Amino acid sequence: MKKNIQTESNVRRLNNQSYHLVGFMRNFKNPPHMATLTARLCAYHDIMLVYMRPSDVDIENHKVKGKIYLDDVWEEVDVDIPKFIDISPYCFKRKNRDIIRYLKERTQLSDERKVGFGKERLQTYLKGTNDFKQMVIPTLKVNKFSNIENFVNQYNNIVMKPLGGERGKGVYILTKKDNKYLLGYQKTEKLLSLQELREFFEEKLKNKRYILQKCILSRTIQGDPFDCRIHMEKNGDGKWVNAKNYVRIGIGQKVISNVSQGGGISDVKPFLEANFGEQAKKVHLRINKLAESLPYALEKLRDNKMMTMGMDIGID
Repeated sequence: MKKNIQTESNVRRLNNQSYHLVGFMRNFKNPPHMATLTARLCAYHDIMLVYMRPSDVDIENHKVKGKIYLDDVWEEVDVDIPKFIDISPYCFKRKNRDIIRYLKERTQLSDERKVGFGKERLQTYLKGTNDFKQMVIPTLKVNKFSNIENFVNQYNNIVMKPLGGERGKGVYILTKKDNKYLLGYQKTEKLLSLQELREFFEEKLKNKRYILQKCILSRTIQGDPFDCRIHMEKNGDGKWVNAKNYVRIGIGQKVISNVSQGGGISDVKPFLEANFGEQAKKVHLRINKLAESLPYALEKLRDNKMMTMGMDIGID
């Protein structure tokens, strides 16, 4: 049963530090549903959760103009910088650089981005391991147009993606068809000549941080792209546990399974049974094994502890 919290008295108690104060930093103007659920759970354990955005941090006065959840309503409040802040990776933006640097000096962040690993570094690391090297996809950084031409000639079907991309933005698929090149993006496809492909490179990719990868087709029996999302969390003992797995299906899309561009979500087990038949159980076991082992390897790579991790897995 959730403990009752009275607004005025608890703001005073908050200022007197009777409650343990923790921060919950996201970019949304209003606290999302997850913030409300977390605030309710925190209140039961005498923890006051402060919802904040990077712009809510007052560096000069060492305060936060955030929101606390009192009597089922989010109330604005000025508080000291919490000693711990659960921060979303999406808050690490260039415009927030000074604020993040300040917070790193004054508090503990759930993720400090001390040593990140981009797509290129991750592939290099996995290639050097015994347990995960079979997952490595042939990858090449784009420096000039000949990189694309030679790579697609070698593998016939490739993916072009930005090194710092998120949510599938700027991801293209390229397939060689005789002397033409089929370029796919979201729900569109266009057949290009070599010269037109060169012009596309000059306009869209040149001087941008792009990599090429051999295309591993993860397709449903209906031909739609999909991937499996594995979500890991630390438990009370600091061990990684599998919180939730689900499959994202890009219905009608040419390249990726980005649900925001139209698609659906399915539980893993029924999806595998419908699409992989007798192999479904074996595939499911491999997904679970990966979820149990890869987070520890990635923590070692970063040399930094993490609290949560999401992985996207393709299945050919």
